[in-house]
Amino acid sequence: MRSNDRFVRFRIVKTYTKESNDDEYYMGLMIFDEISKEEMLSIFSGGRKRTHKKDEFLFHQGDETDCLHLLIEGKLQIFKYDSSSNEITLNFFSPVSMIAELALINGIPFPASGRFVTDGAVLSLPFKELREKIKTDIPLNHLLIQSLFNKIQALNLSINRGMTMDSLQRVAHFLYYLPENHATLAHSQIASMLALRPETFSRALKQLKDQGIINPERGLIEVINKEELKKFF
Repeated sequence: MRSNDRFVRFRIVKTYTKESNDDEYYMGLMIFDEISKEEMLSIFSGGRKRTHKKDEFLFHQGDETDCLHLLIEGKLQIFKYDSSSNEITLNFFSPVSMIAELALINGIPFPASGRFVTDGAVLSLPFKELREKIKTDIPLNHLLIQSLFNKIQALNLSINRGMTMDSLQRVAHFLYYLPENHATLAHSQIASMLALRPETFSRALKQLKDQGIINPERGLIEVINKEELKKFF
């Protein structure tokens, strides 16, 4: 990442209720109550803590899966390489998040690579221990269901953007659905997630700014009118 790259946080200047936006309201409904960070840490209390420096890999694409990881410190990038060896970012995770659980559950190698973009740490549960806990540990099963559900939602949004939208639509869609508590991202990181060149991403931001929908200023993107973003997709 370039040293002068700008980082982006998001502030949504509007609130939504069930009456004002039924689709968005029902997206947040789940069968179970959301598990808190404290509960996640309790579930992984028997895990081994592993610390990593910035740019170290937690795993490489193709590595065998032997542990279930919970990210507790730092920020982790999940990415693949395209045919030209360019990095294609799939997602960024911040604490507290379960990482790559589907590969472990399915008994397959990691389908992508995970690299720390800051110093960080994980708690790791060995597969043998996980196999025993999962038989009786209801909170652990709850956490797995919740984490997989969230990743399915994110994957669905990403597929929709990549297959059906142009650059402006992708940016508007991304800003509309990005949670306010998402990890802080650099412009180049967002562009990579959207499969856009950084300059293309910047032009899309300017178009949205010129229409008074967002205000990208001082490293922040302030979404002034979230509903206006929907007209682009």
